[in-house]
Amino acid sequence: MSQPDYATLIDAPTWAFIRETEGWYPPETATFSIDEQRAIYNRMCRAFHNGYPDGIAASDLRIADVPVRRYDCAAPIGIIVYFHGGGFVVGGLDSHDDVCAEICANTGCTVVSVDYRLSPEHLHPTAYGDCLAVTRAMLATAPGPLLLAGDSAGGNLAAAVSASLRGATPAIAGQVLIYPGLGGDLNAGSYLTHAHAPMLTRDDVLFYAG
Repeated sequence: MSQPDYATLIDAPTWAFIRETEGWYPPETATFSIDEQRAIYNRMCRAFHNGYPDGIAASDLRIADVPVRRYDCAAPIGIIVYFHGGGFVVGGLDSHDDVCAEICANTGCTVVSVDYRLSPEHLHPTAYGDCLAVTRAMLATAPGPLLLAGDSAGGNLAAAVSASLRGATPAIAGQVLIYPGLGGDLNAGSYLTHAHAPMLTRDDVLFYAG
């Protein structure tokens, strides 16, 4: 099978981002120990951190006994519960800190970022259970519409929580899934065509799936 020509498929600004990312997070990072992966990921996220937009305040608290970080803006029109990415293994409140602050500023919604427990210390369904518990607690008290959002593993968690709460009252107003991990045949289709794609290879997916 011929491999895609990423030199032509990916534009120059995106390549610049990929190279900068790889400078902090080498392509072979998934082969390192869990502690090393987390340290590398956290350093990368700190390097890309852009601070908070004006008017955004954050506070750490616990909801349903799960650590969260809440981002507030003036006169919020709704609530977004956010689940971070990281293959269920890396990431946390700090890795997506400025991302959540920017979402708050650009949507006019309060954002609640969930620090769900990670693998391999906490196996499935622990992360899902943490996200579901926070969402249920927020639905019970939300003064306006509530949406779920997440990237990568967080997109998977948002979809799973949404499916579990289908038909609930009050209802989840919607979900925003950013390159979510939603399964599929790992031995077919784009998993093979793009097995050696920049940023995330098939081997990486197999590791985090495991």
